[in-house]
Amino acid sequence: MAGLNLKNIEKVYPNGFHAVHDFNLDIEDKEFIVFVGPSGCGKSTTLRMIAGLEEISSGELYIGENIVNDVAPKDRDIAMVFQNYALYPHMTVFDNMAFGLKLRKMPKDEINQKVTDAARILGIENLLKRKPKQLSGGQRQRVALGRAIVRNPKVFLMDEPLSNLDAKLRVQMRAEISKLHQSLQTTFIYVTHDQTEAMTMGTRIVVMKDGFVQQVADPQTIYKHPSNMFVASFIGSPQMNFIECTLKEENNNVYAEFKGNKVTLSAENSKTLKDLGYVNKEVVLGIRPENMFVHSEVSDNKDNVIETNVQVTEMLGSETYLHLDMQNQNVIARVDPSTKAEIGKNINIGFDITKIHIFDKDTEKAVF
Repeated sequence: MAGLNLKNIEKVYPNGFHAVHDFNLDIEDKEFIVFVGPSGCGKSTTLRMIAGLEEISSGELYIGENIVNDVAPKDRDIAMVFQNYALYPHMTVFDNMAFGLKLRKMPKDEINQKVTDAARILGIENLLKRKPKQLSGGQRQRVALGRAIVRNPKVFLMDEPLSNLDAKLRVQMRAEISKLHQSLQTTFIYVTHDQTEAMTMGTRIVVMKDGFVQQVADPQTIYKHPSNMFVASFIGSPQMNFIECTLKEENNNVYAEFKGNKVTLSAENSKTLKDLGYVNKEVVLGIRPENMFVHSEVSDNKDNVIETNVQVTEMLGSETYLHLDMQNQNVIARVDPSTKAEIGKNINIGFDITKIHIFDKDTEKAVF
């Protein structure tokens, strides 16, 4: 098994397009790393450079102690699972899984043992004689995983392997891949645009945008302490609400003011903002939908209670999303399903001031 080290990795295509900028990352042995970001952010390109399917323009890639920039893909001891499964349609499941081992001229008994063991791990022993066209999407995905498992590689690379599956099967396969990682105790690098997959599967997440790494951290840190507005908006569903406001000071406390409304910040956050010179400056206040709550009647403390108009309600059974107009500012609150809110009616919304984020308006970087 092995860790990986990516040092100053760049990818520039012949037409001048700069796909990946100065990518630096240390991946420890047995980690489950997830690259996440919108289409075109460079996540799949980075994965393909690790696999050897794309040439590295500059920088160094280490697998274990060895630099592998010029090592052929077949000699890197990695296995890749693709979005489209890439199974041979004329071969049985057994032959698809065994094909790579046969190319390496592995003894027949050893091939049989490895394929049988992998099939047992994935629960597809009864499918070994079938061909891909006789399989469901989830079964084909298991075969693609099995083909990778039999090689016992140092690193598993997965490029959006669940995107072709329906919603229910995706949930099931997320759990299967996480179990697989635990049982194989191997390094996994997983690419997805789905932030739910990233949050539920990764030991660490690499958030990317326009070829640049935005933040690298464990899922909870990414969620609770995003480094900038892009990360805050991309991770979390529904996404974080952003409100442009001005910071004012009153009675030694700092509050955010927007369109006549006031949200008083905690004493700790007030001190941070004063120390950094943000008082009387325009900033962006961020708050996640679950950190907003409905007041049944106006509180005595009106600073943190804002009147809003209900535009849309989305009832999801375990929770309800309220789409609100807050003085021409659209926000979403995630509330208890028993909450009574009528479309077109006004309700009072409060903020949990301990969960507020402040972002610099110019740089979009998080102040806290």
